[in-house]
Amino acid sequence: MMHQLIDKKKYLLYLSILLLLSTINSQSLINSKFFKIKDIEILEDKSNINNSVKENIEDNLTIFKDQNIFLLDKKQIEKKISDNNWILNFSIKKKYPSKLIVNLKKAEPIAKIIFDNEIFYVGSNFKLIKSKIQFNDLPNIFGKPKLDQFENLINNLNLSSLSYKDISEIYYLKSGRWNLKIQNEVIIKLPKDNILESLNLVNKILENKNISSKNTIDLTVKNQIIVD
Repeated sequence: MMHQLIDKKKYLLYLSILLLLSTINSQSLINSKFFKIKDIEILEDKSNINNSVKENIEDNLTIFKDQNIFLLDKKQIEKKISDNNWILNFSIKKKYPSKLIVNLKKAEPIAKIIFDNEIFYVGSNFKLIKSKIQFNDLPNIFGKPKLDQFENLINNLNLSSLSYKDISEIYYLKSGRWNLKIQNEVIIKLPKDNILESLNLVNKILENKNISSKNTIDLTVKNQIIVD
């Protein structure tokens, strides 16, 4: 009985010492300069689109240098990267003991729009992008659509048989519907609803050689097609 009591006391003593040592070691690791971030490497695709994106992200992330790699606030890093409207998606990797690797995928400009007398590009992430670099051969958007409304139009276009590359101008009307001008100067008047079905129908009309005049294709009236 006495022997068991001594063994139990020894066990508790050893356990206390082990916990103390592990606490000291953990604290030492946290405070160690060995685990302070010394290098943040930014890897990006499509570097020819806008080289200033990488520089902007590098500047935004300098505040995390010399922070302990174990104690980094990932949400803060994500916010600093997401604040740049060029970013489509990204990943963050810790390379121990003292390096961060950030992989960036940039959005592509897909249209131009004017807000407050300034030219903006709409990215493939459906955010407004300012750029000193000019991107040609993009459709111009007229009117004041919300970006989620434009995203809905693009999603329907991507699902349709009509090619987005053929579109030169996009008009958003106050009624909430869209008109499109394609490169051969044909005006397409879309209804407010059933956009995908209407786009596929437009493509069939364009391909129909029996319809000679195709200046305007009007699908705004339900169950009617007006071509002139």
